[in-house]
Amino acid sequence: MKKHCSGAGILACALLAAPALAQPPEMIEPSIHWAYATFFGTGWYKVSDESSAYIVHAAPRWILGATGADNPDDLDVTYRLQVPLTVGVAKFDFNDIPGLIDPNNLKIASAGLSLDADISLTPRFSIRPAIQTGYGNVINDSEHAWTYATEIRSRYKFESGRLDWAILANLGYVGYDANEGDSDDFAFAALGSEFAYPVNWLSRPDNQSMFYWHLSYIDFLDKVRVRSGVDRFDSVASYWQVGAAIGRREKPICIGFLKFDRLGLAYNYSATGELRGVKLVFRSLYDL
Repeated sequence: MKKHCSGAGILACALLAAPALAQPPEMIEPSIHWAYATFFGTGWYKVSDESSAYIVHAAPRWILGATGADNPDDLDVTYRLQVPLTVGVAKFDFNDIPGLIDPNNLKIASAGLSLDADISLTPRFSIRPAIQTGYGNVINDSEHAWTYATEIRSRYKFESGRLDWAILANLGYVGYDANEGDSDDFAFAALGSEFAYPVNWLSRPDNQSMFYWHLSYIDFLDKVRVRSGVDRFDSVASYWQVGAAIGRREKPICIGFLKFDRLGLAYNYSATGELRGVKLVFRSLYDL
């Protein structure tokens, strides 16, 4: 079993499509149930009717193996195992770092397993089916929840001039089963495109620098309820995401012992143009 990008896996999946910016509680954007952190990523989440928590989500990953490399008649398939981890704190304050790691501040803890297979059907077209399950609980409380998800992603790659293009499509189903309160689930569909353009910034003779950007649209087939007040909830039906990043064509970006496919930022916007969240970009949307 080969570990993929040693040390980078933990950060590479952190800060996925965050439902809210990392802000103090009095500035919280609408939040959702903490069990959905494995899908939405780092951000503010509802723990109960009276409290919320700031959750950091990460997913170390390992390459389990590949087939098709030795036999051209076989499908080229790469199997990957991920361990989604979430940790939530009751109070989040950059000015009080010791307080962040205080055991009494710990609010949420969960872990799970995810398995996917990257299947190259043609040199340009590939699909990535995935399944995931997990378990989490609220610290010093009886509340816990099982989470589950299944998803299939697809990517079609082509070139146009100096641009490398990729057309992406996703279908998925996500949910949780809680022992207290409501359980919930939703289905979603996404369509997007990624672009890569060679640039001279930080380029080397053996490793061309690339400027990446992407645009995607995510539609929740079942509207997701988000908390927007103590006793008020709104429904989220869809959002747009736009992002940009810098990387290298042949090799990852190395910062100490960490390795990243690319580094950048992406912004989530509702259909009405409201900023819904900010995420860090470490790799292609197809590889999240």
